Amino acid sequence: MSEECIFCKIMEGEGSARKLYEDETTLCILDIAQVVSDTGDFIPGRSLVIPKKHVAWFYDLADEEAGQLFIAAKLIARKLKKAFNPQFVTVIIRGQRIPHAHIILQPSGEGDPMDNWLTTMRSTFKLAPEELLDDMAQKIQES
Repeated sequence: MSEECIFCKIMEGEGSARKLYEDETTLCILDIAQVVSDTGDFIPGRSLVIPKKHVAWFYDLADEEAGQLFIAAKLIARKLKKAFNPQFVTVIIRGQRIPHAHIILQPSGEGDPMDNWLTTMRSTFKLAPEELLDDMAQKIQES
């Protein structure tokens, strides 16, 4: 646990959160920051799936801990689908603002801000040459 981390404080009972699920290794909470549509309406359900172990990156978790994290994400994604019936539940793992690994589950549908962001991202994709792909694959495999 980190004394400065908001997620660690929530797990220690020092911060408030709307808990959606908790087990020995994982805590899932409703994010206080919800995405707003172009019409100004909230897109409900943005949730955070957080390992109880304080690590900055999910790939620093032990295999069992990472597995539990994704099992909890799957459970909450199904609950979001049932509760709000979005077209998709987008999964994001980045760790930009809070240096404690977590999975963001964002309900999404065609034309909402998340969908628009992903559509914009797709416009930057380009088929890579075979030689470049072979070099990338080799570097990853050998690492």
